[in-house]
Amino acid sequence: MGKDIMVLQNNNVQIKYTTTDLNLIITSGRKKWRYDKSYNPYMEIKVNDENKKINFQGAQNISHTEYKTGLGEGIKSTYSDFIIEGQQLNIAFETLVWIDNTYGDVHFEFIPIREMKGTIKKVVWPGPFEFNKTGSDNYTVVPMMQGCIIPTDWKEKVEHIDDGRYYSRDAYMPWFGQIEEGKGYIAIAETPWDGGYDLDHEGTGHTYIAPYWEPSLGCISYNRKIVYRFLDECDYNTLCKIYREYIKQKGKFITLEEKNIRNANVAKLIGSPIIHTNIFTHIVEDSIYYDKENPDNNDQLTTFGTRTEQLKKLKEMGVDKAYVHLDGWGKMGYDNQHPDVLPPCEKAGGYKGMKELSDTCKSLDYIFATHDNYRDYYFDAETFDENQAVLNENGNVDMEATWAGGKQTYLCTTFAPYYVKRNFELLKNNGIELKGSYIDVFSVVELDECFHEEHKMSKKDCMDKRIECFKYVSSEGILTSSEEGCDWAIPHMNLVHHAPHALYPNIDTGRSRGIPVPLLNLVYHECIIIPWTLSKGGWGIPVPQDGFLYALLNGGVGYLSIEADKEEIERNKIVCQLSDRVAMCEMVSHEFLDETCNKQKTVFSDGTFVEVDFDNDQYKIGNL
Repeated sequence: MGKDIMVLQNNNVQIKYTTTDLNLIITSGRKKWRYDKSYNPYMEIKVNDENKKINFQGAQNISHTEYKTGLGEGIKSTYSDFIIEGQQLNIAFETLVWIDNTYGDVHFEFIPIREMKGTIKKVVWPGPFEFNKTGSDNYTVVPMMQGCIIPTDWKEKVEHIDDGRYYSRDAYMPWFGQIEEGKGYIAIAETPWDGGYDLDHEGTGHTYIAPYWEPSLGCISYNRKIVYRFLDECDYNTLCKIYREYIKQKGKFITLEEKNIRNANVAKLIGSPIIHTNIFTHIVEDSIYYDKENPDNNDQLTTFGTRTEQLKKLKEMGVDKAYVHLDGWGKMGYDNQHPDVLPPCEKAGGYKGMKELSDTCKSLDYIFATHDNYRDYYFDAETFDENQAVLNENGNVDMEATWAGGKQTYLCTTFAPYYVKRNFELLKNNGIELKGSYIDVFSVVELDECFHEEHKMSKKDCMDKRIECFKYVSSEGILTSSEEGCDWAIPHMNLVHHAPHALYPNIDTGRSRGIPVPLLNLVYHECIIIPWTLSKGGWGIPVPQDGFLYALLNGGVGYLSIEADKEEIERNKIVCQLSDRVAMCEMVSHEFLDETCNKQKTVFSDGTFVEVDFDNDQYKIGNL
């Protein structure tokens, strides 16, 4: 080999690293994975208030050394002293690529040495592999919402939803992978809080995907790590099971069976339909939803007493158990004046009416749960204090007026556990017995960071504080839930309110981004309850497919209207009976039974299988 090529060989993996152009070729078995020719490792930086792109090769000083420990061996590269537009940047960092002795995994680490705060905005490293072979067995695997695979020859452009960030709708789970003719890899971000992936699929016969890293509180701050495992025989099921094992090794795989030991209400939740209902909606003039043409539409009220009677009727109609999720119960209704939502809406019956509803649910053997929010921070909240709001990097408090309550900013999550405890204790002291709680947006919106000197908070700090809120609620014997299935939250929740498929180009058109596959359930099925809308065209359901069949395929539960008729109740029972049977079982596999991908099959660890036919709206449930 020439002097500009360094070679590593460990287990069944070989790495050739070209030091002149920083190109990388990884050989696993008989498959070579090489950086795409258009890629050069680079950073996006901010200089003189302008964003610039600078390649690693732009460093004035670069060196490469061999690296060897008892864990493995690799190549460490050091970069320092960048000059851009005549300005010297006091930036230095290292990259480390090494193969471990245990699994033959390839580890990539970006290690900051010297930084200029606020300068580095993004690091794109390691790079995307060449990936342009066509055919049905060549595809990229992305945990975008419930999950999808993107065949190389998928004809439509596939775009990010949330800039590719991990722990968002772009990546409920912080990993991705690619399969080429049965050979593939999975890339797992080990430091996911300030990272994501860049995706380039234009519908022209290639898919490039690569990790990126963003600063934490203005600096890269800590080592960024991602690990790749290369496989000679695999499909998307295989990648899910590798990640599942990874999570188990981290101690973050907590099953419903384990959760039920801590809270016996988990057993009641399994097989229960989800009744999602509302008390009061009040839309203020500042909200984008305010109806100027029909102002009477901006206020809708249903009393606690009315909801109580509707639930009694459902019981009479044969709904033996249910999880009742109550929106808009606060003093000014849904999405208003958080976190100061107490006392309950007086026009709907106040504490007395809400207690009657809570007590009725208990007598009916229904789980009573409330919607709550400890991120959206409304300017007209009684105790609003701008000093407790998230302060952005520019020293400002962000403001929006999207939801019903109008002008709001974001509560710094360092304060959220205190407000949760304050409100839950007030409800308890007034006789409201909660069995479930939904803390809105925590498990779907990006992790926040706050630059306020008195309560500075990184994204990882934010995650830890959100977890603290879930843990407090759980300690009170209350079932925990939030919006979607970001996996940092799954060990601390019993229910999410949806984990649907990503539609293209937005959630309203009904066309899926790539081919939907249940990646989340292949990893976490027996850890979390996921409900589905049991209709065609439901949220996150590709048109014209039926959410009823998706619920069966995934072994989930269904949403049930509080005014459901007999037909809706019977349809829901079919779904819930299957969930009762398989909720605590692993989803072992998913497969397509024909080339159209409209006939599909899942298998669960107790031997139950479900086959669905989306073309003919048919299903079959059986045992292997």
